[in-house]
Amino acid sequence: MVRSVIKTYLKLGVILFLSLGFQNGYSQKVTSLDKEQHLVINSVFKYSPEKQIRLNKKTLEYESWMDFIRTSDFEDLEIIGYCSINDPEFEQEFKDFKNEMLNLETKKINSKELDSKLKVKKTSGKNVSAISEPMIINEYSFQFIKSFYGKALNVQKKNDQGNWDYACGIYFPTDLQ
Repeated sequence: MVRSVIKTYLKLGVILFLSLGFQNGYSQKVTSLDKEQHLVINSVFKYSPEKQIRLNKKTLEYESWMDFIRTSDFEDLEIIGYCSINDPEFEQEFKDFKNEMLNLETKKINSKELDSKLKVKKTSGKNVSAISEPMIINEYSFQFIKSFYGKALNVQKKNDQGNWDYACGIYFPTDLQ
């Protein structure tokens, strides 16, 4: 009798443990980008000469090669990224981005929110680019891009009409790729 009670409690314990484990860790729902973040992605590729650009369906999460930016000083941007932004607030926004970039997570890209030349693909490959979730801090947007051509951090600024314009790009040294 005691053995059957113990077996029953063990079975219930295993079932409870598994249900909590799957509920909290394995069935996490990947959230989607918001409308403004999709507008940023559209503007990143707006002037690309390519007729079609293939993007991975999910955004990049934080990766170790991104540490290059986190460990760079603001003054280094002019040297490594041709970033000569004459905005006194940009330095603080860049610092805020460096603190927040560790929180980059995978999110879904909605193909219906993208321009027609951007095609969303389920898998990564030679001809498929990946982009991080655009992190919008006040009037600036920061997003990492990984493609066949290399890796970069793209910075955009929102103009007076509410559109996102290229502000600067930081291309990563080949030894980080």
